[in-house]
Amino acid sequence: MKQSIKKSKGIAYLSLVLLLAGCSSIINAADITTSSSGEVIIGLTATATGRVSPFDGVMDDAKDLEDLVTSALGDGSLDLHRGHDEIGNVLEAFLGISHDEMHTLMEQENLNLAGVCERFGFDPENLLFTLEDSYSPWISEALTKDIVSEADAKYWDKAVSETLRVRVYWDGT
Repeated sequence: MKQSIKKSKGIAYLSLVLLLAGCSSIINAADITTSSSGEVIIGLTATATGRVSPFDGVMDDAKDLEDLVTSALGDGSLDLHRGHDEIGNVLEAFLGISHDEMHTLMEQENLNLAGVCERFGFDPENLLFTLEDSYSPWISEALTKDIVSEADAKYWDKAVSETLRVRVYWDGT
């Protein structure tokens, strides 16, 4: 009886694995094309929130600006990938590819964000400018709410910009 139950569980598990494998689509990096021009996009707002981001999506105190810088960097333990929760909406719009396609390029071709841009003939600096602009509404909100002064806002703009540069050009070291 116990062997029969174990055998049934084993068959059920194997069937599930085969079913899931059959349902998943495998993306080949060579087949990925973009629908984007690679030009700077103005007016997007990064969510700046995610699994590793301490930013909660509400700009209500000065600590939130530190959290924005942390979110701009991503998760270094993910190597070239660094995670995309905080900036995924901006990356998909700029690159003109899906999140899964971006992962495929990064994993199959060992590319960082700058490398993904270059693969499509885009200037990585345009991605950087797009990302910087996508964080500016958060800093503007802190200024509007008198959380920071104008001078402090410039400091935080620069800190986010420098951190995003590291993320775009991250080479794993």
